[in-house]
Amino acid sequence: MADHAKKGRPKKPAAKRTNARGKKAPEPTGPKPRVWFMLLLVILIGGTFAYFLFYIDGNADDHTVVISTPKVNKKPVANDAPLPEAPQESWVYESLDKKEITVDLPDGIITKKHRYRLQCASFRALSQAESMKAKMAFMGEEPNIKKVQGKNDNWYQVILGPYDTKRQAEATRHKMQRANINTCSIYNWQ
Repeated sequence: MADHAKKGRPKKPAAKRTNARGKKAPEPTGPKPRVWFMLLLVILIGGTFAYFLFYIDGNADDHTVVISTPKVNKKPVANDAPLPEAPQESWVYESLDKKEITVDLPDGIITKKHRYRLQCASFRALSQAESMKAKMAFMGEEPNIKKVQGKNDNWYQVILGPYDTKRQAEATRHKMQRANINTCSIYNWQ
Protein backbone atom coordinates (compact mmCIF):
# COMPACT_ATOMS: atom_id res chain seq x y z
CA MET A 1 0.00 0.00 0.00
CA ALA A 2 1.23 3.44 -0.78
CA ASP A 3 1.65 5.91 2.03
CA HIS A 4 0.11 9.12 0.95
CA ALA A 5 1.43 11.09 3.89
CA LYS A 6 5.06 10.71 2.76
CA LYS A 7 4.42 11.96 -0.76
CA GLY A 8 4.73 15.59 0.10
CA ARG A 9 3.33 18.60 -1.61
CA PRO A 10 2.52 18.60 -5.28
CA LYS A 11 5.00 20.34 -7.54
CA LYS A 12 4.30 23.91 -8.54
CA PRO A 13 3.64 24.56 -12.21
CA ALA A 14 6.63 25.74 -14.17
CA ALA A 15 7.07 29.49 -14.34
CA LYS A 16 5.92 31.12 -17.54
CA ARG A 17 8.63 32.15 -19.93
CA THR A 18 9.32 35.84 -20.01
CA ASN A 19 11.91 37.82 -21.92
CA ALA A 20 14.31 40.38 -20.44
CA ARG A 21 11.71 43.14 -20.40
CA GLY A 22 9.25 41.02 -18.35
CA LYS A 23 6.87 40.33 -21.25
CA LYS A 24 5.56 36.93 -22.04
CA ALA A 25 7.71 35.13 -24.59
CA PRO A 26 5.91 34.06 -27.77
CA GLU A 27 4.91 30.40 -27.97
CA PRO A 28 6.80 28.34 -30.49
CA THR A 29 4.94 28.26 -33.81
CA GLY A 30 4.34 25.32 -36.07
CA PRO A 31 2.42 22.13 -35.65
CA LYS A 32 2.86 20.17 -32.50
CA PRO A 33 4.46 16.72 -32.64
CA ARG A 34 1.07 15.05 -32.23
CA VAL A 35 -0.18 16.68 -35.43
CA TRP A 36 2.88 15.40 -37.32
CA PHE A 37 2.21 11.91 -36.01
CA MET A 38 -1.45 12.00 -37.12
CA LEU A 39 -0.47 13.32 -40.56
CA LEU A 40 2.12 10.56 -40.97
CA LEU A 41 -0.45 7.95 -39.89
CA VAL A 42 -3.04 9.18 -42.45
CA ILE A 43 -0.45 9.13 -45.24
CA LEU A 44 0.65 5.62 -44.27
CA ILE A 45 -2.91 4.28 -44.20
CA GLY A 46 -3.74 5.98 -47.52
CA GLY A 47 -0.61 4.57 -49.16
CA THR A 48 -1.37 1.08 -47.88
CA PHE A 49 -4.91 1.27 -49.26
CA ALA A 50 -3.67 2.53 -52.65
CA TYR A 51 -1.11 -0.33 -52.82
CA PHE A 52 -3.86 -2.84 -51.95
CA LEU A 53 -6.08 -1.54 -54.78
CA PHE A 54 -3.17 -1.63 -57.22
CA TYR A 55 -2.27 -5.18 -56.16
CA ILE A 56 -5.79 -6.63 -56.59
CA ASP A 57 -6.35 -4.92 -59.94
CA GLY A 58 -6.20 -7.57 -62.63
CA ASN A 59 -5.70 -10.52 -60.24
CA ALA A 60 -9.28 -11.68 -60.38
CA ASP A 61 -9.82 -15.11 -61.91
CA ASP A 62 -11.49 -15.04 -65.27
CA HIS A 63 -14.55 -17.20 -64.90
CA THR A 64 -16.97 -17.51 -67.74
CA VAL A 65 -20.53 -17.64 -66.50
CA VAL A 66 -22.78 -19.83 -68.60
CA ILE A 67 -26.47 -19.36 -68.18
CA SER A 68 -28.43 -22.22 -69.57
CA THR A 69 -32.08 -21.84 -70.39
CA PRO A 70 -34.34 -24.85 -70.24
CA LYS A 71 -35.30 -26.17 -73.60
CA VAL A 72 -38.95 -25.96 -74.43
CA ASN A 73 -40.33 -28.70 -76.59
CA LYS A 74 -42.34 -26.94 -79.24
CA LYS A 75 -44.62 -28.84 -81.45
CA PRO A 76 -44.02 -28.08 -85.07
CA VAL A 77 -46.82 -26.08 -86.59
CA ALA A 78 -47.79 -26.89 -90.10
CA ASN A 79 -47.62 -23.80 -92.27
CA ASP A 80 -50.41 -25.17 -94.43
CA ALA A 81 -53.02 -25.14 -91.65
CA PRO A 82 -55.57 -22.39 -92.21
CA LEU A 83 -56.40 -19.99 -89.39
CA PRO A 84 -59.84 -20.28 -87.83
CA GLU A 85 -62.36 -17.64 -88.80
CA ALA A 86 -62.72 -14.65 -86.49
CA PRO A 87 -65.84 -14.85 -84.34
CA GLN A 88 -68.71 -12.56 -85.18
CA GLU A 89 -69.49 -9.82 -82.67
CA SER A 90 -72.79 -10.67 -81.02
CA TRP A 91 -72.93 -7.80 -78.50
CA VAL A 92 -75.52 -5.14 -79.16
CA TYR A 93 -74.93 -1.94 -77.26
CA GLU A 94 -78.36 -0.45 -77.82
CA SER A 95 -79.99 -3.27 -75.91
CA LEU A 96 -78.47 -2.05 -72.62
CA ASP A 97 -80.74 1.02 -72.51
CA LYS A 98 -83.84 -1.16 -72.54
CA LYS A 99 -82.82 -3.33 -69.61
CA GLU A 100 -84.21 -2.83 -66.11
CA ILE A 101 -82.95 -4.22 -62.85
CA THR A 102 -85.36 -4.83 -60.03
CA VAL A 103 -84.25 -5.59 -56.50
CA ASP A 104 -86.54 -7.04 -53.86
CA LEU A 105 -85.72 -5.65 -50.41
CA PRO A 106 -86.89 -7.35 -47.25
CA ASP A 107 -89.31 -5.39 -45.07
CA GLY A 108 -86.73 -5.01 -42.24
CA ILE A 109 -84.44 -2.71 -44.24
CA ILE A 110 -85.20 0.97 -43.85
CA THR A 111 -84.44 3.07 -46.90
CA LYS A 112 -84.71 6.48 -45.23
CA LYS A 113 -82.85 9.16 -47.12
CA HIS A 114 -80.78 11.51 -44.97
CA ARG A 115 -80.16 15.13 -45.76
CA TYR A 116 -77.13 16.88 -44.36
CA ARG A 117 -76.25 20.35 -43.14
CA LEU A 118 -72.92 22.01 -42.54
CA GLN A 119 -72.66 24.03 -39.32
CA CYS A 120 -69.62 26.29 -39.53
CA ALA A 121 -70.00 28.51 -36.49
CA SER A 122 -72.12 29.28 -33.45
CA PHE A 123 -71.96 32.75 -31.87
CA ARG A 124 -73.70 34.55 -29.02
CA ALA A 125 -73.59 37.85 -30.87
CA LEU A 126 -75.59 38.30 -34.06
CA SER A 127 -72.94 40.66 -35.47
CA GLN A 128 -70.29 37.90 -35.36
CA ALA A 129 -72.68 35.52 -37.13
CA GLU A 130 -73.38 38.13 -39.82
CA SER A 131 -69.63 38.64 -40.31
CA MET A 132 -69.08 34.90 -40.79
CA LYS A 133 -72.08 34.76 -43.15
CA ALA A 134 -70.53 37.53 -45.29
CA LYS A 135 -67.14 35.74 -45.39
CA MET A 136 -68.82 32.52 -46.55
CA ALA A 137 -70.91 34.40 -49.12
CA PHE A 138 -67.69 35.62 -50.73
CA MET A 139 -66.80 31.95 -51.22
CA GLY A 140 -69.92 31.51 -53.38
CA GLU A 141 -72.08 29.77 -50.78
CA GLU A 142 -75.48 30.75 -49.38
CA PRO A 143 -75.27 30.46 -45.59
CA ASN A 144 -78.19 30.88 -43.22
CA ILE A 145 -78.26 32.08 -39.63
CA LYS A 146 -80.40 30.00 -37.30
CA LYS A 147 -81.35 31.33 -33.86
CA VAL A 148 -81.22 28.60 -31.20
CA GLN A 149 -82.25 28.91 -27.54
CA GLY A 150 -79.43 27.72 -25.26
CA LYS A 151 -79.47 27.24 -21.46
CA ASN A 152 -78.72 30.88 -20.69
CA ASP A 153 -78.67 32.82 -23.96
CA ASN A 154 -79.60 32.71 -27.58
CA TRP A 155 -77.03 31.28 -29.96
CA TYR A 156 -76.73 32.15 -33.64
CA GLN A 157 -75.62 29.22 -35.79
CA VAL A 158 -74.19 29.79 -39.27
CA ILE A 159 -75.26 26.82 -41.39
CA LEU A 160 -75.07 25.70 -45.01
CA GLY A 161 -77.37 23.25 -46.71
CA PRO A 162 -79.38 21.09 -46.99
CA TYR A 163 -77.29 18.65 -49.01
CA ASP A 164 -78.72 15.46 -50.49
CA THR A 165 -75.51 13.47 -50.05
CA LYS A 166 -72.74 13.54 -47.49
CA ARG A 167 -70.24 13.80 -50.33
CA GLN A 168 -71.68 17.20 -51.33
CA ALA A 169 -71.40 18.38 -47.73
CA GLU A 170 -67.79 17.14 -47.54
CA ALA A 171 -66.92 18.98 -50.77
CA THR A 172 -68.30 22.23 -49.36
CA ARG A 173 -66.47 21.68 -46.07
CA HIS A 174 -63.17 21.25 -47.95
CA LYS A 175 -63.92 24.44 -49.86
CA MET A 176 -64.37 26.26 -46.55
CA GLN A 177 -61.13 24.78 -45.20
CA ARG A 178 -59.23 26.20 -48.17
CA ALA A 179 -60.57 29.63 -47.09
CA ASN A 180 -59.30 29.04 -43.49
CA ILE A 181 -62.75 28.30 -42.07
CA ASN A 182 -61.86 25.09 -40.25
CA THR A 183 -64.77 24.88 -37.80
CA CYS A 184 -67.40 23.33 -40.11
CA SER A 185 -69.06 20.10 -38.99
CA ILE A 186 -71.54 17.86 -40.81
CA TYR A 187 -74.84 17.00 -39.12
CA ASN A 188 -78.15 15.48 -40.18
CA TRP A 189 -80.64 18.07 -41.34
CA GLN A 190 -83.34 18.80 -38.78
